[in-house]
Amino acid sequence: MYKNKADIREKIMLAIYLLIFAVTAFTVARLQQHELNAPIYSCPPDETARYLVPKWIYEHGTIPTGLEAETQNPDYGSFSYAFLPGLSYMVMGYVMRFAGMLNLIHNPGTPLLIARSVNVFFGILTAFFIWLLGRRVFNKERYVWLFACGVTFLPQHLFIHTYVNTESMCMLSIAIVLHALMRMRQDGVKTVNCAEFAVGASILTLSYYSAYGVLLFSIPIFVSFFVMKGADSKMTVDYKKVFGYGSFIMLIWAVLCLWWFIKQGIVLDGDFLGTAHRNETLYMIRECSFKAQGVSFWDMIVKNRPVFAARISFIGNYGSCSILGYPWMYGLYELFYICGVILVAIRACVAYKTDRKGFGYGFFFQAMLLCTDLTTLILWLVYIYSFDYQPQGRYMFPALFHFYWLITKGYEWAVDKIKMSEGGKNVATSVVTAGIISLLLIYVFKNAVPVYLMG
Repeated sequence: MYKNKADIREKIMLAIYLLIFAVTAFTVARLQQHELNAPIYSCPPDETARYLVPKWIYEHGTIPTGLEAETQNPDYGSFSYAFLPGLSYMVMGYVMRFAGMLNLIHNPGTPLLIARSVNVFFGILTAFFIWLLGRRVFNKERYVWLFACGVTFLPQHLFIHTYVNTESMCMLSIAIVLHALMRMRQDGVKTVNCAEFAVGASILTLSYYSAYGVLLFSIPIFVSFFVMKGADSKMTVDYKKVFGYGSFIMLIWAVLCLWWFIKQGIVLDGDFLGTAHRNETLYMIRECSFKAQGVSFWDMIVKNRPVFAARISFIGNYGSCSILGYPWMYGLYELFYICGVILVAIRACVAYKTDRKGFGYGFFFQAMLLCTDLTTLILWLVYIYSFDYQPQGRYMFPALFHFYWLITKGYEWAVDKIKMSEGGKNVATSVVTAGIISLLLIYVFKNAVPVYLMG
């Protein structure tokens, strides 16, 4: 773990880091189109349908159920994003409504910009928690910044914080949950970090189903913090503390979340998750799916290679998957990922051979996080097969933070093995970090912004 308190220099770097993100994200939020603008298609994916929910709240002051015609998108069938948990839509809608009460809305485009700005704010908070997480995961400052900038300034990650969606708040919640788990692991389970975990888990619950694996596998991680070795070398669990702290977390979660599922269960005839109505009303898209076309799940995996196809939109593909960067940019990212995966695999093998006891504890923690990643992948593939025939990389973003965590650990191990002065290692990692920031700025201001200005 890196030093607990940041000095003045590091606080200045943090301010610059957040400012770069804020300015770049707000630029995209301000310039990108909203309505479908063929043939450029520079509007964010599905934003017109998503925006109907906060717009309803702004105009009516109530939370819609999804049964209202004004919240449904006829292009999809009779589907409404109001069927599903949408805490971010609620925040957007009431912020827009509050701005209207203060007479701050003077043109038709202002409410949309306010809604987008809410997600920009969530993105800033996410960047901050990612930095905090990095300080918990890595022992030296250079790796903290390599990790934080790698995640925060990935073009596609910045993009999801610039338009109306629930993924932005979901990413914030995952960052909070992971940070809380690391606090529990390093400082011991306490009321304060349990409260942080509960808030993050509640936000996640009301934002994005595809990230529920994070919550599921946080349970065994949480229980593992209370595993003790007895005098007879047998492992025991302090169930009293598990129940005590677990009940505290569940109480906060119930207060913050249960009202939504109770409400939906009442108005949607028992469909408290909203998934039955989603599946029923997405008939326009469902008819175009691989499943509807008679393609087997295995043929989709082998012939269409969705994971490979999604690599571009995982790295950066703005608009309606229509604004590409330079080809060499994607090559650099892929090289960075491949080398990172190889290095972390080598590091894991070395750790297993040299310290099997220590490796075992760390392995369980990482194995559970890998299970969350696998759950995200499976849910993504099932969704592609059954509904969305476009394999979009952003659907894998619940695994983004852990992925960067692992590959940065690989680079940390490799750089620390090099016989070079600490100053030289700092310079080398700083060059890579600066390159990551530069790639984002090139993509946004050389590739995306000109397209927005054309639209």
